[in-house]
Amino acid sequence: MESNAMPALCDLDSLRQLQEGLEGFIRGLDHPVVVEDDIELFDLTSAQWRLGVEFGKLVFEAWSPARSIVWRVEGVARRDRGLIRVVVRKRAAAESGLLEFRGLGFAERTESVAPPLDRARFRLEFLSMLEREFPEWRLERVSHRSDREHSFSAWYTRGWARRGGTAWAFLGLSEAETPAAADAALAFGLIWLDWLRTRSDGVSVPGLRLFLPRGAAEVTAHRAAHLDRQAVEMEIFEWSLSDSSFAPQPPERVDLCDYGNVETRLVPRLDRQALAERHREFVRGLLGDLLRRVDLVPDPSGRFLSLRVRGLAIARVEGDLDPRVYFGLEGNTQKLDSGNRTEFRALVEGVLKLRRAPGGDTSHAFYRLQGERWLESLLIGDISKIDPALSPDCVYPQVPAFSGPACSEGHRGVIDVLGTTRGLRLGTGNRLAVIELKLCEEINLPLQGLDYWLRVKWLGQRSQFKQFGYFPGIELANEPPLLYLVSPAFRFHSTTGRVIRYFDPSIEIIQVGLNDQWREGIKVLFRRALRDSPP
Repeated sequence: MESNAMPALCDLDSLRQLQEGLEGFIRGLDHPVVVEDDIELFDLTSAQWRLGVEFGKLVFEAWSPARSIVWRVEGVARRDRGLIRVVVRKRAAAESGLLEFRGLGFAERTESVAPPLDRARFRLEFLSMLEREFPEWRLERVSHRSDREHSFSAWYTRGWARRGGTAWAFLGLSEAETPAAADAALAFGLIWLDWLRTRSDGVSVPGLRLFLPRGAAEVTAHRAAHLDRQAVEMEIFEWSLSDSSFAPQPPERVDLCDYGNVETRLVPRLDRQALAERHREFVRGLLGDLLRRVDLVPDPSGRFLSLRVRGLAIARVEGDLDPRVYFGLEGNTQKLDSGNRTEFRALVEGVLKLRRAPGGDTSHAFYRLQGERWLESLLIGDISKIDPALSPDCVYPQVPAFSGPACSEGHRGVIDVLGTTRGLRLGTGNRLAVIELKLCEEINLPLQGLDYWLRVKWLGQRSQFKQFGYFPGIELANEPPLLYLVSPAFRFHSTTGRVIRYFDPSIEIIQVGLNDQWREGIKVLFRRALRDSPP
């Protein structure tokens, strides 16, 4: 049974009613789980969770020893027996998303509810197009059902097109799917191809054909241009569902030779240390002896100074001649004035007390929020903790770089950590290194890392880092950058290695697995170069 989306929640009574309704629904399920885009995020029978009203907002939190999530609940989109879908917004996110609370196994019983009906229509038209455009090929193993065991997603219609002893893996995506589905199309396509090759029964599967809407095709083509052409033949087509008033449109093949060189604009690095020094005495007047326990982190653009405790931003200072301070967690900040200085200091003291390891409160939001920033703050102090080959001298977190046509704001990417090797051999420069951090399983991690590798390579080839003030006094090697993928050892997705072995061999990737208790001290459990031959 469907219900209309709730109006905006604007009073405490409505928030409390929604809180009670959601809590009652979740606790009434035999085995509740949290799901986003058909991916199970948490099993609520083993993870901890809470719903609470904070600062006039209803907030849902869930956490385990390995990860945590925090969302603002904005309303109910759909309710059914065994499932409730709510509209949520992540902290500082520009757009809302959907989160589902449902009983374990509910998805398998409801494949034909509203969203999959659109997928069924897409599958029908997609297969009709394939039969029309490739009549000599027989379509087999076609499905759009989710299969978590093999990492197949319901976002896509997949199958293979067979002719004699040869078959091509194919995957199609509707333009009605989420941006996350468009971003992950190549990863899921390679996983599907890899699975088919291991079960082909003597049939040769030389490559993969992707049929994607325009925006997804462009992003995917840039990545596909850097796959190993000896390992996989790639064909990408732009195609979308036809409007009923027009004749069906044929797919348009993308020329991969036009892609792969990602024009990028780097944000100039102003003298960040000077920015911190200009405000140090001002901040000391606010914090006193607490200053030595708080990090002063200049924004990469040089526009403001962020005050952080183990990566968690708790305040920022804006303006040079007349500094203004805004404090509080992201999305709930207030301007500092004479009337709330006690509140500001209490916030700083509370975060310092709760956000520490060992000894912190692992159930408190101050401890759980922005885990990747916490890890980043530890690595910035000494990046050689993950590899002795990396130089601790110049390391830059959260480097913004813009790419795409005219390097527009809409194509912003933020590199987690940018550094260099030590350049130990006489006459060699320091080699650029891109470090991508993740604390939870992420199928698309290798492709996201590849995006940043492409941008850094483009900038390095054009000496842009020197021009914009990065790595002063350091000679950079004329070599492609290294790519480090860093995560707790048991939080790499099982498909990570399978996807990476299809990358061009010129891309050197180092996988670094850390201990789960990295907050108490970083230990490298393994460090290995990822380069195996695909089947």
